[in-house]
Amino acid sequence: MKYINYTIALILLLGTTLSVDAKMSKEAHDLYQEACSYEYKHNYSQAINIINKALEINGDDAMLYTKVAGLYAETGDYKAALNAYNKALKLQPNDAFIYISIGSLQQSLQNYDAAFESYYKGTQIFPSYKYNYLNLANVKYISKDYKSAIDYYNTFLAAYPEHIEANENLANSYLATKDYESACDIYNNLYKNYPSNFKDYFRYGLALYNTQKYESAIPMLKKAVELDDKNTVAWANLALSYQNLDEKEEALAAFNRTFELNPKLAGLKFDYANLLGNMGNYEDAITAYKEYIEAYPEDAAAYKNLGIVYKDSGKDALALLNLEKSYLKDPSNVETQKLLARYYHENKDYSNALKYYDLVLQSTPDDFDVKANKALVLHAEKNYPAAIDLYKDLLLVKDNDRIAKNLVSAQISYGYYLLERMDYAQATLYFKDALRNSPEEGSAYFGIAEASQLMGLSELALENYKLALEKEPDNTNYYKAYKEFEASQIKEAPKQQEEQKSVQVSTTKENKETTLTKNEKTTNSTTGNTALTYSDIIKKGNEYYQAGKYHEAIDYYTKATIMKPTDSETMLKIGNIYNLLGDEEKAALFYEHSVEANPGFANGWFNLGLVYAKLNRNKDSIKCFETVIKLTPDYPYSYYALGQAYENLGDKFNAIENYTLYKGFEEDELMQETIDAKIKQLEQ
Repeated sequence: MKYINYTIALILLLGTTLSVDAKMSKEAHDLYQEACSYEYKHNYSQAINIINKALEINGDDAMLYTKVAGLYAETGDYKAALNAYNKALKLQPNDAFIYISIGSLQQSLQNYDAAFESYYKGTQIFPSYKYNYLNLANVKYISKDYKSAIDYYNTFLAAYPEHIEANENLANSYLATKDYESACDIYNNLYKNYPSNFKDYFRYGLALYNTQKYESAIPMLKKAVELDDKNTVAWANLALSYQNLDEKEEALAAFNRTFELNPKLAGLKFDYANLLGNMGNYEDAITAYKEYIEAYPEDAAAYKNLGIVYKDSGKDALALLNLEKSYLKDPSNVETQKLLARYYHENKDYSNALKYYDLVLQSTPDDFDVKANKALVLHAEKNYPAAIDLYKDLLLVKDNDRIAKNLVSAQISYGYYLLERMDYAQATLYFKDALRNSPEEGSAYFGIAEASQLMGLSELALENYKLALEKEPDNTNYYKAYKEFEASQIKEAPKQQEEQKSVQVSTTKENKETTLTKNEKTTNSTTGNTALTYSDIIKKGNEYYQAGKYHEAIDYYTKATIMKPTDSETMLKIGNIYNLLGDEEKAALFYEHSVEANPGFANGWFNLGLVYAKLNRNKDSIKCFETVIKLTPDYPYSYYALGQAYENLGDKFNAIENYTLYKGFEEDELMQETIDAKIKQLEQ
């Protein structure tokens, strides 16, 4: 950087201050003029001798000291120059020029703190002299105090905006402080306005690269390496710019030139390896990653990318090893968690796949694809209920044909799983759920047929065997099962006719209900010997419920809902039993069925809201209670339950509002006091 001698400018500006002192004698003045003549001829030593003679005559003249100080500075005798300036200062302590001159000497001596102090003193004395801000900026720039330099350069440029060197140094200062946008603005102005003088192609290229303006950075960096082919940093940034624009061949050439100049640039090997991996050059990529890891063994990203390259090159064991290393280095990295989850998923290690899918979902709970993959793993593990719930949640977010098909598949699979375990009624419900989502599924009709046959519901079995064949007429298994069942029914017909003779029927005027004989009542419904009516099944369910035999009651109630799918009351009973048994998930399932069968069923919505609250699904419970209020606005406890749900969510305003509404219905004084206490606590 060049430093300008501003003595002439200062003299012109401070003319009155720097005029010949009135006390200078004529003899001393003549000597002063003679010295100036020798100075003009660059005979500094003779000029110094003459000024010193003048000082012998007029030793109290500041101008003589400043003149001799300048002459000493020209000869390089800075110590003598400083001594002379200091003598001048004693005579003229408020002379800004002297301080600025001392600052220039100190700067030449690389005493930058002292130089700044002198320049600053000059500015305090003469603040309107804006050129001195350039001196202040330059000394801060040299000292690498770039933030201060920026302030002083901006002050100077406000007065002299076209000063090229100040603009260059200001741009460099912005670059040094990583204010790349500001640096780009100034470099751009210099490049456009002074193209013939522009020389900072390298720095301008760096600023453009760091603002991700890769297309603009490339021509600047190319010009930089044309001017200096051994500029390693320029080559490296040119390579990275090409890489970010996916110009692979150009990036590779620039990387190769960079490593020719400096093979030990380990930090750059990471990006180089990424490029090689993307180009399918796996072996060289692996080598580059290893070189990088040797220098930076704690960089989790390097192990992750190395694992990806190993996987792409078919080396699964090494891929897993490096992905696990990456996870150990940085357990919070979601991308690494996803890679491990997918790896274990593809290799059917479902336990580990679930572990990593769950970790991902802790950080990104709404990641649709990860939730879908987790559902697939649960499905593959035959954890059908969890898979089904997750598929349903996903379909609430957005329609997706693949998820919808997987949901139906899981429902049917779970139906057959329950069928194998002789849970025929529950199996039928899952088959029916599958049919609601996909009415053309022959396997679901076939599952209902088998379950119905085993529960003794012959007509329902026959109907669904026919429907299964209707959907899949070429399925030999369906045809064989249908024919076997049909044949068994023909054989059973005579036996059933004989049994009917033993049935006693009593019809009275008051009650025309058919009463079955003791023999019929004790028949096992799963044998297919006797077909029970809907009312028989409900009655049996009630008897078991009253006797505390809840699982048997569930079995009969479920059979009733199979015979009458719109029976929301019975579905509510099943939900209540599961709730009583502490199985809130199943309780919620049947409450959901009850409101699906009858959307205006307030009791179903209310109980569903309560069980959602137990499951900490407060937002869902709020929707349920709001539905109850729409259906039955005078149902007071809905307001109380709604208040609790809002309180659980931390929504004090809505909690207070609903507790207040509930209080308007409540007549019990003790309960009113309880509500008042709740409201008061929430208002605090």
